[in-house]
Formats: sequence, structure tokens, C-alpha cells
Amino acid sequence: MATVCAFVLTRDRKELLVECLRGLLTQTHPVDLVIVYDNASSDGTAELLMAEGLLDDPRIAYHRSEQNTGGAGGYAEGVRLSVEAGRGWLWLMDDDAEPRPDALERLLGAPPARDPGTVALCTEVVHPDGTVDPLHRCRMGRFIMPLPGEAHRPGTYAAVGCASFVGLLVRTDVAREVGLPRAEFFIGYDDAEWSLRLRRHGDIRLVPESELVHKIPVGGGSATARSRFWNRVLGQHYASSSWPGFWKDLYRVRNFIWIKQRYGGVTPLAFAGLTATYLVKSLMYDPQPLRRLPWLARYALKGLRGDFSGLSPEEWRRRALR
Repeated sequence: MATVCAFVLTRDRKELLVECLRGLLTQTHPVDLVIVYDNASSDGTAELLMAEGLLDDPRIAYHRSEQNTGGAGGYAEGVRLSVEAGRGWLWLMDDDAEPRPDALERLLGAPPARDPGTVALCTEVVHPDGTVDPLHRCRMGRFIMPLPGEAHRPGTYAAVGCASFVGLLVRTDVAREVGLPRAEFFIGYDDAEWSLRLRRHGDIRLVPESELVHKIPVGGGSATARSRFWNRVLGQHYASSSWPGFWKDLYRVRNFIWIKQRYGGVTPLAFAGLTATYLVKSLMYDPQPLRRLPWLARYALKGLRGDFSGLSPEEWRRRALR
């Protein structure tokens, strides 16, 4: 029987974490080990896990960081710990995700799991109402775009260009060889960059009949009348971001342009086009867009230069709330 180490990254979502862990511990294909990495939570996560008896379960290993290292830093540590655990597969998970009871069994029972050319398998990520969340399994081109609708039909097993860390099952020997996700990204596209490295070794395949419920929508933005209008016109899924949360957009711009530069090279014309796209998107979707444009241009240049310095999230929020 295939052995599996699951990894869950958590920060300040203790009730959702408990639901996630219950889902992992009751899989029809047993999970051998569940590593929980608490990324400096301040909501009493450890105390709730103790009260629920989860820390007494020998299958759960709890680790806590005293500093928030972002999603990228948390998953870098998670992959390191999971590889060291020495199981055959590692299964990555957010704390706001809950796998269906047979999700792991369906992943490992799918034909791609027996294909040595497959290095990773993906669950289908669905909303609580059962509809597919298309933003977790994507194609990689000039931009990252959702897979076409037919890729989500059961039995299709489409190749995935880049996959989020929500429900990604990876062969441990391949994870060891490709190295850790890039902690310096902090947040945004660390999963896409790691997917590109995985794909140098083989295919990432979607298994639509294996489902995982994602309880908080990806992106973290908010829908406005303007964003809903442009999404209807363009057929997109964008949201606007608040000014205090705008640092996340800046990190994503920087990280995506770094990826394009690293994996394909960016000509001056292509860089100008990418940057212009981000500027136009902000003008279309965001409140106070003129305030944002200089910051977007600055972080686009950081991505081109591989410069991961800048304002921390805490520094940005303090500045934004002045």
C-alpha cells in the first residue's frame, strides 16, 4: 500500500484546521502521518488542537514557527519536513481545505498514479456548494489561465501546467530532487514556480473524481460592482483589493515577472507589455488606482531584477493606515 505524509499549513484559522485534520484522519486510504505547520498563529491554535485531542493522535506532528514566513516560507518548511518523513508520497493542503473521505483513495487509484511519467496528482478543488473552483488547476502561457472545462470531466486526467498547493499529491523522491518552494516569494506564485520545476521530471495530472472542498475562495480580494462588470465582459475571475491588502498584489506582480524572466526570459517589449497589463487591470478593478500605479511599476522592476527586498506586510499595513 502506498504510504502518504500529509502536510497542512495553518495561520489563525483554528476551527477550519480542525475540520481539515478530521478529514485527513478519516480517509479511506489511510494517511500515515499528518504534519501541521503553525505559521505564528495568534488565535490559540495549539490550545484548540489540544482540547480536541488531536495532539494526542500519534499520526499528527505539530510544529510552530514564532515568525510568519508567509505561505511560501511555510510550504518550503513543509516540503522539507515531509521529505524527511520518508513516505512514498507527500500531500499538501491548506487549513481551509477538507478532502472528501475517498479523495486520497481516488488519487492513488487513478491510472496516472501507476504511470512512472506522472510526478504529481491533483484533487479537484470545489466550492462548498460543489461547483469547481477553476483557479487551482491551470495552464501556463503568457499568463496563468484556468484549464478548459472539459479537463474537469471524470476520467479525463488532463495535464496541469501549474497547480496550487491545495490538494497536490507529489512523489516524495521527485520533491527531494526538485528542492523546496522559494521561501523568498513570501506569498504568490510559489506554487506555480514549484510546479514548473516538477514538470521538468514528468506530468502533473488532474484527477477530477477526487474532490477537496476549499472553504475560502482563492485570491483574497473583494467583489465590487465594477469588478463584477469587467469579469462578465472579459470572462475572468478577478477581484479588487483593499489598500491595506495591496501588498499581496505587489508581491504577486514581482514573483510572476521573476518566474517569466527565470523560465523564459523577458525582452524589454515583453516586460513593458506585462507591466502595462497589471497597470490597466488596476485601473479597471481597483479603488484609487492612480495611487497604486507607481507601486506596481516599482515591484514589476523588482521582479525583473530578482530583488525580493521591500516593505514587509506589517510595514505596509502601518503605512496604509496612517
